[in-house]
Parts: sequence; structure tokens; C-alpha cells
Amino acid sequence: MIMKNKRKKLANLLLKNYILLYVIMTVILIISLITTLMLGIILYLNNQNSVLDNPYSIMKDDYRDINTTEIEKLNGFIEIIDNNNKVIYTKGKLKEDKTNLSLEDFNLIIENNYINYPEISKPHFCSDYMYRSAYNKEKGFMMIIAIPRESVKEVYLKERKLNPKYFTILSICTCTFILFVGFIIYSRVSSKNFVRPLKILIDGAQKISEGDYSARIFLKSKNEFGELRDAFNTMAERIELEKTLKEKSEEARRRLILDISHDLKNPLANIIGYSDFLIKNQEISKEERLMYLNVIQSNSLRANNLITDLFEFSKLQSIDFMLTMENKDICEFLRSIIASYIPQMEEKGFQYDFDIPEESIFLNFDEKNLDRALSNLILNSIKYNPPNTQIYISVKAIKDKVIITLQDNGIGIPKELQRNIFDPFVRVDEARNSKSGGTGLGLAITKSIIEKHGGTISIESDTGKGTKFTIELNNL
Repeated sequence: MIMKNKRKKLANLLLKNYILLYVIMTVILIISLITTLMLGIILYLNNQNSVLDNPYSIMKDDYRDINTTEIEKLNGFIEIIDNNNKVIYTKGKLKEDKTNLSLEDFNLIIENNYINYPEISKPHFCSDYMYRSAYNKEKGFMMIIAIPRESVKEVYLKERKLNPKYFTILSICTCTFILFVGFIIYSRVSSKNFVRPLKILIDGAQKISEGDYSARIFLKSKNEFGELRDAFNTMAERIELEKTLKEKSEEARRRLILDISHDLKNPLANIIGYSDFLIKNQEISKEERLMYLNVIQSNSLRANNLITDLFEFSKLQSIDFMLTMENKDICEFLRSIIASYIPQMEEKGFQYDFDIPEESIFLNFDEKNLDRALSNLILNSIKYNPPNTQIYISVKAIKDKVIITLQDNGIGIPKELQRNIFDPFVRVDEARNSKSGGTGLGLAITKSIIEKHGGTISIESDTGKGTKFTIELNNL
């Protein structure tokens, strides 16, 4: 069971691409959001480098080695408190000099540890300083870091936090880049389905426009592009075929003119030569005059036969030529043709055998033209074969066809000539044809008549083994 391939429509391909684009855009959006969020987190975490964020970053076992450069730049200070709440070490710009910290002071420090953003309005319990604390368990002391709130405000957002404007710009740039990459991927996918087929079609059309009619489009596609490919290739094949036929027709026309000129030249030259001789030599004998007149008559007949056959061949090639078809008994028709040529066969010593059914086989044919076609084949066999040649003619009906066979065991036709044997002026033996008066148009006329009847003619032959012509006519 033959399964037909379903043709894929271009509209379905577009829908597929739209869905693909939607999926790509969704993936791009998700990737953009994730990427932007990750970048924001990374940048934010990378900016968490202030001592206020991690007071343990400057902690030392020996508090005198604690680096307070960053704190002092902000006009802040540090205090070291032992387990008895005594201030045992200070460094930086102190707000007030104390030897002990009270519970109120500790409460203020603790409360300030929860206030991370200086831009927030200062609540009632907040001081003008931002405090951070860190405890060293090994040495048993606490480090208090205090930085003026006003100093922190200028650097806190700048250094600690990711600027909203910068984050927005970064997000837009990131999304744009990912979107650009996504569109490149989509364009590559789309080009495979649209741009590439169009380019192949354009290249093929360009080659055709430049005269290369052998150009073909090789494109794997089952949609409208595939239909366009098939239409284009069919068009190119027809143009190439028409060009080839035109070239062959032109070559055949030139060859036909040359052949006609050649075949007319010899008899006309003889006619003119002998006529001129007779005119200039009035004193020749009656016998010589009669001989020369016979030569003139013979060449005149040759020229006339050639012109007649050429006219007949040209008439058959005309698209306006119509056969006069009648429904007749083909068996009776063949008997009458064969009977007219039996005297010539017997005169040349031919042996003949005919296989024609007694019952009638009716067929639509043009009696006059089919007579001419079959007579050409019979006459060729009689003219060009030696005595004692056997001729066999048969007719039979097979289904809706009538098969006519004409066969002899004569000299045959060389293999190299059989392909063109039905072309005008193709002769097996040029010298013999000229001597016998053949025009070289007989088989071409025969083929044209058979084809006008909607039939075919074929040849089987070999040198020294004879020739067989098979004619098939539709019996409808």
C-alpha cells in the first residue's frame, strides 16, 4: 500500500516558529531575571566591605594592634571594655571620655546595632553615633566601634548598597544582551526554513536567466517551497527540452536543405547537360538523340519524385494536416496492397508468406495514406534485397491494438543507422539509393503517417540477417 506524504503547509511552519519564538522569549525573560538577580546579589555582597558590616574583620587578640584607620577617617573611635565594664583602651576621636560604661550606654549600643540604614529617620533612642560591637572570647574583652551618623550617610549607600539607578542600567543591559543572543538563535532557526530556501530559489532563477537551462534546484522541503521547487525544475526541464528540440529542428532544417540541394543537383545537372548537348549538336543520330532524351526523362522523373515526396513529407509535418479516417477491414485492405506487389516479388524471385486472418478486423484508418506507408516498406524490401529473399507479412489483433509485421531475411540495416533510419534523407547505401531513384524520404513519410494514426513503428535488423518492421495501431 502506497502511503502519500502529507504536505506541510508554510502556515504551519510559521505557527511552529511563532511558538518557538514565544518559548525563546519566555526562556530569555526567565534567564534575564535570574541573571540580573544573581548579578545584583553578587555586586551587593561584594560591596559588603565596611567595618560596620563586620566588626570582627578588624578584631585582634592584642587590641593595641587593631587597625582603626577606616574608623578614624570617618571621625569615629573604638573603645575596649573588659569584663568589669571598664574602658581599658580608646583610640580615635572620642565623643566623651569615660572610664566605665553604664547600662544605658550598653542599651544604646545594642539598639544601634539593629539600625543598619542611616537614611532612616532617627528614632528617639538613637544617638548621633552608629555603634557596632565585637567580643573576643579568648582575651575576654569587648570592642565598641562608634562612627558619627552623618559621616556614615555619605559613604554607606555609595559603598555598601547597590545603587538603584546602576542596578536598573545593569538589568537593562543584561536583558538586552540576552535578548540579542536569543534573536540570533531564532534568526538562525528561521533562516533554515525561510532564508535558505529563498536563496536557493533565487540562485536557480539567476542561472536560468543567464541561459543555464540545465540548472536544477535541490531543496528538501514538503511545504510550498517544495511545490515551488518542483514547478521550477519542471519549468527548467521544459525550457531545456524546448531548447534542445529547437536546436535539433534547426539542425534538421539545415540538413534537409543541404540534402534537397544535393539530391536535386545531380538530376538537374544531367538534364541541363544533356539538353545543352542536344541543342548544340543537331547532327547527332536518331539513336543517340533518343538515348540522351531517355537520360533527361529519367533524371526529370527523379527530380519530380523527390519534389513530390518532399511535398508529401512537408504536408504530413503540418499541424493543419488531417487524416480522412474510415472504419474498414484492415485484413481486406492488406490483401489488396499485397496483391498489387506480388508480380514484382515473383519477377525478382522473392519467396513470400502472408499470415492474414480470414475474419475481419475493423480499424479506423486513412486508406490512402496508410497504403502509402505500407507500400514504402514493401517497395524498399523489393528494391534493395537480392533475389530469393523471403518476405513475411502478418496482421493480428491483441486486445485494443492491431499489430502489422513486415519482415524479410535480406541484407539488413547496420546498427549505427537504425536509430535515425526514420529521419529524412537517411540512406543505408547512398550509391544504391541514387541509382535506384530513392529519395531518402520514404521511411520518414511512413513514420509520419503511422504517428498521425496514433500508432508507432519500430525496427529490428542486423546486417546480413534481414529487417523486421512492427507497426502498432490503436483499435479503439
